[in-house]
Amino acid sequence: MVAFGAVAAGVAALGSFLSASRHPQETELVRYAKAILDDPVTMRALTVDHVVASGLRVFYLRATTRPNNAWIASCTVLHLCEAVGLHREEIIVKTAAMPGAQAKGHTEDQLRRIFWIAYAGNKIMSYEYDRSSVSFNAVTCGEVSRKAGSVADQFISLGKMLPGPNSSFQPEYEAQTPTAELCERLRTLDKLHFAHPFMVATKADLTFCFYRRIYQLKMGIPDDIIQLVINSGNAAIVAAAQLASQGRMFWNVIGSVFQYTCVLLAMDTPASNAHVSRAFESLGNLVHAADTGLTREALSMARRLLSLSTAKKRQELEMLEAVEASYQDSPPQPEPPAGPSEELAWDMDWDQFLVEPYLTMFGFDAAL
Repeated sequence: MVAFGAVAAGVAALGSFLSASRHPQETELVRYAKAILDDPVTMRALTVDHVVASGLRVFYLRATTRPNNAWIASCTVLHLCEAVGLHREEIIVKTAAMPGAQAKGHTEDQLRRIFWIAYAGNKIMSYEYDRSSVSFNAVTCGEVSRKAGSVADQFISLGKMLPGPNSSFQPEYEAQTPTAELCERLRTLDKLHFAHPFMVATKADLTFCFYRRIYQLKMGIPDDIIQLVINSGNAAIVAAAQLASQGRMFWNVIGSVFQYTCVLLAMDTPASNAHVSRAFESLGNLVHAADTGLTREALSMARRLLSLSTAKKRQELEMLEAVEASYQDSPPQPEPPAGPSEELAWDMDWDQFLVEPYLTMFGFDAAL
């Protein structure tokens, strides 16, 4: 019963955080729940309530503080799941059959949801920040059922998209390189369609995770992948605005738009630059809606990255202008007459110069 007090305090604290007017004792509720979970006396006999209360704490930490704290707490939740036995189907069936379990809501499906949501949350958080996730010797916990009004099954499907022993990702063909595998995962992720704005933003977060890893491999990024990332980022902007208007300031309301802004600047292409203005406008609106030290820090960092990108382009432009100026100072050289088919036009295949520069410029029949 003591552990249930931590559950009740966690629900109240989250309700306060997600409400239009936050309760003045929200922080005290969080501390009360933490005190119960840290008490060695209450931890002697672990129950499902310990797992649920710890999961609520992860949710609150992820929404209010730095990701490292939430990641550590999420690892603890999975260790509690292991200690209670929620990763094993036979323990779930046994727990659900105990007297009073149904009154507590501890049905088989609900117990599976508790485990898989904790599992997916830890996988997603670990992959986002390149940390180790908790693994089990074997997981026999059954699948959750779809329930009207719930996005739990969708959230779990995202967690299982990530590399790991319980990944549901099955490639159509064996990837020859890490880049090819990441691209295939991203294309599979893109096929998942969600209506709830939280799931849209979460999907965008994982899209950016895959993109960052592809980018770091420096093996080239296909054009269709670039477009998938941009589409997902634009959808995240809309979803974040919807959540902010509802007062539901989940962690990815600002996080997804901030990541999208950084990804656009890293892409540095005409296609990506066309969306930079919208991304910055959205980020600024969200920071205004949730004005905290961390949100202002995110906006400041994005602006700094924009300044660095602008300075780099300005330097490159100055180098080209210096070359142009040097030719303007020299006497003009007579140009040979060119026929209509030989004139250089802006709509010609400029990329071909990088492949066959001399043959393209002078022609196959030129006497060299």
